[in-house]
Amino acid sequence: MIDRRDFLKFTGLTAFTALFGGCEKLSRTIVPFVIPPENYVLGEALWYATACRMCPAGCGTLVRISEGRAKKIEGNPKHPVNRGKLCARGQAALQGLYHPERLRQPMKLAGARGSGSYTPITWPEALAILMPHLAKIRSEAPESLLMLSGRMRGHANVVADRFMKGFGSPNRVSWEPLGHDAQLAASEAIYGIRDLPEYDLANARYALSFGGDFLETGLSPVHFGRAYGAMRQGRETVRGKLVHFGSRFSMTSANADVYFPVAPGTEGLAALAIAHVLLRDKLLPQAAGGGVWDGGLKEITPEAVSRRTGLPPSAFVETARELAGNRPAIALAGTGPATMGNGTYNLSCVALLNALAGNYGTPGGISFPDRRATLSRFGGDAQLIAPAPESGHGALRAATDRMRKGAFRVALLLEPSNPAFALPPAFRFEEALGHVPFIAAMAPFIDETTAHADLILPTSHFLESWGDDFAPMGHAGNAITLMQPVISVYHDTRAIPDILLAAARELGGPLASALPAGNFREYLANAYAGMEIPFEQALQEGGYFRMKPGPLRPLPKDAGHSMPKASEPAFAGSPDRYPFVLRLYPSNSLLDGRHANLPWLQELPDPLTTAVWRNWVEINPDTALKLGIAEGDGVAVASPAGTIRAHAVLHPGLAPDVVAMPLGQGHGRYGKFAGGRGENPFTLLPDATDAGSGSPAWQSTRVALSKVALKGRLVRFGFPEGQWKPDQFIA
Repeated sequence: MIDRRDFLKFTGLTAFTALFGGCEKLSRTIVPFVIPPENYVLGEALWYATACRMCPAGCGTLVRISEGRAKKIEGNPKHPVNRGKLCARGQAALQGLYHPERLRQPMKLAGARGSGSYTPITWPEALAILMPHLAKIRSEAPESLLMLSGRMRGHANVVADRFMKGFGSPNRVSWEPLGHDAQLAASEAIYGIRDLPEYDLANARYALSFGGDFLETGLSPVHFGRAYGAMRQGRETVRGKLVHFGSRFSMTSANADVYFPVAPGTEGLAALAIAHVLLRDKLLPQAAGGGVWDGGLKEITPEAVSRRTGLPPSAFVETARELAGNRPAIALAGTGPATMGNGTYNLSCVALLNALAGNYGTPGGISFPDRRATLSRFGGDAQLIAPAPESGHGALRAATDRMRKGAFRVALLLEPSNPAFALPPAFRFEEALGHVPFIAAMAPFIDETTAHADLILPTSHFLESWGDDFAPMGHAGNAITLMQPVISVYHDTRAIPDILLAAARELGGPLASALPAGNFREYLANAYAGMEIPFEQALQEGGYFRMKPGPLRPLPKDAGHSMPKASEPAFAGSPDRYPFVLRLYPSNSLLDGRHANLPWLQELPDPLTTAVWRNWVEINPDTALKLGIAEGDGVAVASPAGTIRAHAVLHPGLAPDVVAMPLGQGHGRYGKFAGGRGENPFTLLPDATDAGSGSPAWQSTRVALSKVALKGRLVRFGFPEGQWKPDQFIA
């Protein structure tokens, strides 16, 4: 056995020394440059193109740099996904870059796992801890290495995959709480193509939204926001109409011309009732009914669906007639119906409505462009550069079960999407981590998951990193985005691909051969050598956007000609004890909680409730009156899985038997800006999944409400309730 000093002496850590430049501490001064670099002029701003990584949308950005510091982020006008626009989350990326709680150097555990107690160490000390563990299991049991990461795209994903394959371990898990498994499964079931459809909302005259959140937290809200603006007012004499069916009055609902509140989990039935009227009344002569009518659609009448949804039959009849008379029309579904226990069924019904209406491959309809055709030069790596936007929930479950059985001796956590926070307690993820002897995390902050690591290697912000991206929606395959460091590394941090590349060279053998680059910048330049424009020019533009779009993929001949297998929503808890269905939704600013440590986003008012800094529970005013709950009161929300407390917000857009809460708050280990901000709604959930795709089902429990004393109050910007608010609710 060798000690740390001998390990450094004998190995020299040559790859790491070359990469990290001796790990010297970076200096910071009040005046950035006494003698500025050649490409800097004091007082003059420069703009650098890169990509946003604040959500999976993959928008292109321009960053204004002045005197060595990033000052402002805007959208890249050349990028086809966002066309110069950017959401509030993208703007707030600067706070992540300059966050006072970012890890500045490697950290070694100094207390119990999960305590958050760490001691700063140097990079040579950190690598002397990590590398012997990797070298030992590689020689003895390489399959005992687990890599758990967030969902990665681009060549960073290629590096991570090749590292694990070269190491000899098949145990790589990518997990994203906001995955789109249900949509992928629905597309495969109805269209025969497992991909996300491209929605031509801008050219539609009529849009049906079934629980759609495309203007808030959907896969690409900036892209859809632009398209919706074009649909509404981008054409002379044409103003598109939006009709929304959903169980919660959201920002998308508020922008609709008509809002139909339906019972949770019945959005798919509403779509089928409209399809029934289209075929029954022959409103669309070109509609391809095929065997669908006799396969069960003729029984799904507006009258039958009315009893399930709570809407009058006329709602479906009138909507079907409007859809037929305002072509082109399009139907979209969102997170709410997708995250039910019957999520795949709901989204399959919406996809079937599009198929029957003949919306495929037409302007104002849907399509499946062959996006990956652009990446054909990369062969098998194309699947890694542009992976399907799945949650990876099933793989995470399998890995968690194997952790408990002692299958892994070392775990690498690569900026995971914080499963210790964003999973139900019944998943017992933190307990499973305790069965792994050594855990190393590569992350910029200490959160509920990285707090279980024995060693934390601080990673660079995406504004300090090289990379590339391939957005999952909003383009036809002609949007390869390049990322570059817009400023010098602010702390003593390293990018994950660079750490893996250096580790591969240190371990040698097939692993070093699989990753033969000196650093990630070199790896990218080699990958994109020989493109139609030089790599350096592409960096200036933000990527490769001049390529010929991929063709539309043809549908199989039998696409859209079969009924989805019926599936009912399931909710934990009996209606007698737990009378309300809980509707959880991603926060407009914090998403699932990953941005809760950014004060700009904490103080960004929710667009409907105007609440900030806390979570809340939305209750129908009539329900609140019966329970004796007034605006702003403390409320205990109890489910079969647990109880949390929140402030009451009276919301007239909710059904009396539904309550709603945003995700994002309730952190215990994510810094002072996230800590103590309400309680975690994930703790209310059972360990439930969508029957069709295996993705997590957030809408899977019933709850009971009771009034409680709650310290503090919910801060809101005015009274968004407006004229509807009865006098008895005014303090």
